[in-house]
Amino acid sequence: MTHRLAHLRSPVALLSCCALLFAALAGVLALSGRAQAATTLGKFTVAPATGSISDNPMTTSVTSSAGCPNTTQVTAVLKVYKPTDSAVQTNLAQSVTKPPLGTAPFTVDMKALAGTTAKSLEQALRVWIPDGSLDGTYTLGLGCGGGTTADGFLAKVRVTGTSWALLEQQPTSLTLAAASGVPVGGDLKLTAAVTPAAAGSVEFKSGDTSLGTATVADGKAELTVKAPAIGGLTTYSAAFTPTDPDAYAGSEATASTSIAYAVTAKDADGNALADKPTLHIGQSVKVTAKGFAPAAAVHVTLSGSTATADVTANADGAVVDYAFTVPNALPNDDHSLYFNNASDGSRAEFDFVSTDAATSSPSPTDDPDLTVTDEDGKTLDTNPALTPGQKLKITARGYTASAAVKVTLADSDATYADAKANSAGTVDSYAFTVPSDIADGDHTLTLAEDKTDGHSVDFAFTTGDGSGESPSPSPSDTSSGGTDTGGSTSGGSDTGGTTGGDSGTGTGTGTGSGSMAATGTEAGAIGLASLAFLAAGSALVLHMRRKGLLTFGNGDTPQHR
Repeated sequence: MTHRLAHLRSPVALLSCCALLFAALAGVLALSGRAQAATTLGKFTVAPATGSISDNPMTTSVTSSAGCPNTTQVTAVLKVYKPTDSAVQTNLAQSVTKPPLGTAPFTVDMKALAGTTAKSLEQALRVWIPDGSLDGTYTLGLGCGGGTTADGFLAKVRVTGTSWALLEQQPTSLTLAAASGVPVGGDLKLTAAVTPAAAGSVEFKSGDTSLGTATVADGKAELTVKAPAIGGLTTYSAAFTPTDPDAYAGSEATASTSIAYAVTAKDADGNALADKPTLHIGQSVKVTAKGFAPAAAVHVTLSGSTATADVTANADGAVVDYAFTVPNALPNDDHSLYFNNASDGSRAEFDFVSTDAATSSPSPTDDPDLTVTDEDGKTLDTNPALTPGQKLKITARGYTASAAVKVTLADSDATYADAKANSAGTVDSYAFTVPSDIADGDHTLTLAEDKTDGHSVDFAFTTGDGSGESPSPSPSDTSSGGTDTGGSTSGGSDTGGTTGGDSGTGTGTGTGSGSMAATGTEAGAIGLASLAFLAAGSALVLHMRRKGLLTFGNGDTPQHR
C-alpha cells in the first residue's frame, strides 16, 4: 500500500495566523489609546462630616472647592477608590440636581443610586476587603459625571469600627526656644512645641545644616546640641513633619539665642579664681576669654571706669592671660571687665566684686567671716572691750548671695535694721552703735541669715569693768538714757550677663492635589505602535502571496511532496 504524504500547510497557516494576530493587536491598542486621563480639580467636603458605614447614601450633601469644567451640565457622582488600585472605583451616590457650569464652587444634595447599584460605603469596601476590620483611611472622589475618566475632586475619610469621619487637614503652629547663656562649645537645648499636640517629628537646623531629629511627645520635641565655637547671636530653625499628613499640616519656626563667651581667671600665683571673685584694690589677675573669631579685634572696658584697651584675639579666637589690676579709684561694688567684639557688638564678661579691705590691717580675729573696725578704721581684736555709744563698722561673710540678714543683740530688747548680703555673700560695713544703756558684762551681736539653717556670724564684746576705761568721776553720776541706732546695709546688684532665647513661631497648611488613575497618557506612542503592527501584517500577507504560499480560491494551493 502506497501512502501519500499529507500536504504541509503548517507554514501557511502559521504565517496567516500571525498576520491576523498583528492586525487584531493593533486594533486593541488603538482603541485603548483613546482613553483620557482624569484630572483632579481640587478637594470636596461632605455634610454631615461623619456617619455610619452602613448608611446609603453615606452623606446627604457635598461641597466642591471649584467648578466642573464641562461644557454641558452633568450629574455629580460620589465614589470610593480601591485602596490598592486607584483605577478601580465604586459609585456610592449621585447628585439630586446637576451642578451649575462655571469655575465657582458648588454644593449639591446627594441621593442613593437606583436598583442593585445602590451601595453603602461598607458594601463597597467589602467587595475589596471581604473579611476582617475595615478600619483605615480611604479616598473618595466626586466626579463631574460618571465613568472612571471624569474629572473630579478628592476627599479622604477614616473608618473606625462601624463609623466613618471626614479627614480635613488641620493647620499646626510651631514655636522654638533655645537656651540662653550657654558658653561656646557647651550643651545647648533646643525645645520645639507643636500646637495642637499632633504626633510627628521635628528636625532642627542651624542654617542649612541639619542638627538632628526628635520625636514629638506631649506636643514637645527636644534636642541637645553643641553650641558654636564663636560667641554672639545664633539663629536656629525647626520643621515639624506630622505622622498623619492627612489630618495635620507641617509647620516651621526659628529662634535666636546669644552664645556666651567662655571666661576664666587666675591670680598672680596662677591659682584659678572662682566665679565672680572678690578682688582687692591693687590686686592683679590674668583673664582669658574664648569665643571670638580668629584674629578678631577686641575692645576692653571696665564698668565704673573710663579705662580702655584694644587687643587682638589669637588664631584660636581667644584673648589669653589678659593682665588686669583693680584700679585704686574703683568703688566697692559689683563690676565687670568687658571684652567687646568689635564686629557684632557681643562681649565676654569677667564679673568680680571690688573691695578696699586690703588697705586695712588684717583682722586679728580667728574668725575669717568677721571684721570689725572702729570710727578711725582700726580693726578691733577678738572680744574687744567697748564703751556705750561707741560706733563700729561690721563686715560679715559667708552668706548666700543677696541674702537678708537679721541683726540681734543677746539679752537686749533693742531692735536693729536688717542687713543684706551683696552678690558675693558679704554684709559690708554694717553700722552698729553700742547702746548707751547697755549693762556691764559680756555681749553677743548676731548677724544671721533669715532662713532655716542659714549662715550666722557672732560678734562678741564686753562692756564695763575690764574695758580699760577710767572709772566714773563721781558716785553721784548716773547714766543717761539713750536710743539705739540701727545699722545700714550696703550691697550690690549683679550687672552684666548674657541674654538670649528669642523664640519664633510658624504655621503651615497643607493642600493635596494630584491625578486620579491615568489611562491613555501615552496614546501617541501606542498609536504609532498600532500602525507599525498593521504595516507588518500587510507586508507579510503580500510576501506570502507573491511566493505562492498564500492563495485564495480552489486549486492554487501549492503541493508539497
